[in-house]
Amino acid sequence: IPLKIWNNIRLEQKLAEQEVLVVRARLEALSRQINPHFLFNTLNSIASATRTQPELARRLIHKLSNILRKLLEGGENFIPLREELEFIDSYLDIESVRFGSGKLVVEKELSPDVLDSIVPAMVVQPLVENAVKHGISRRLEGGRIVIRARRDDDLAIIEIEDNGLGLPGDSGAAEGLGIGLANVSERLKAGTVYVNNYRA
Repeated sequence: IPLKIWNNIRLEQKLAEQEVLVVRARLEALSRQINPHFLFNTLNSIASATRTQPELARRLIHKLSNILRKLLEGGENFIPLREELEFIDSYLDIESVRFGSGKLVVEKELSPDVLDSIVPAMVVQPLVENAVKHGISRRLEGGRIVIRARRDDDLAIIEIEDNGLGLPGDSGAAEGLGIGLANVSERLKAGTVYVNNYRA
């Protein structure tokens, strides 16, 4: 009987370890996704700037290389919110160039005590990307995105707001938004499972 109990405990531990590995793989796969339209638009912006604005082209290449390095190097599945926001800054800097001078305004309302909170990597970026793609990009005059983060007891409350036109009626755009939100939801669920098993 003691041997059977010991074998059962070992089996449970191995199953928990396997689940952690599977969840870690899911998190890494999700964090490496990049919108091909964003990449295409960025390369077009760089190509346009190379002749007339070489310094701008160099800056865009640097920002894009930071983004690609972050996505491809893997790294940690959980990072401080501060690092996630730095990644988003690179993304928004590139989008600001694409929109034109002053057309994409980014405001931040960040409580200092929340910046060191640990979050799943790439959990906020899809929300910002949706705000740009589905909210701001359809406005000729551009628009504003507000990124808010604050702490509420043990929770990090993160909000993304834009003054765009909202979702159009066509199902294609709705589906694209659904993918972004589904990815965020998947990261949060996988992160919860990973953390719970890791602590156990």
